[in-house]
Amino acid sequence: MEKTFAEEVAEGLSASPKFLSSKYHYDDEGSRIFQEIMAMPEYYLTNCEMDIMKNRAIEIYEATRFKGHFNIIELGAGDGQKTKELLR
Repeated sequence: MEKTFAEEVAEGLSASPKFLSSKYHYDDEGSRIFQEIMAMPEYYLTNCEMDIMKNRAIEIYEATRFKGHFNIIELGAGDGQKTKELLR
């Protein structure tokens, strides 16, 4: 049975060290703010990841070539930018 929000928060705050599941970190506003952070020059990870997707998309595709149906999991912050590069 899946835990409720209250149960997961209580569990995380009772643990040592304390934690909160990452699925609760961002609402719509938090996602928007994080996308702004990712666009900042200081946040170099996004550019590195985009370079990998742009320059290695064919290699990634060839290494993961599936026969039949498969699922793709969003590779970024939910805006589809990294996944879009892979699908080109």
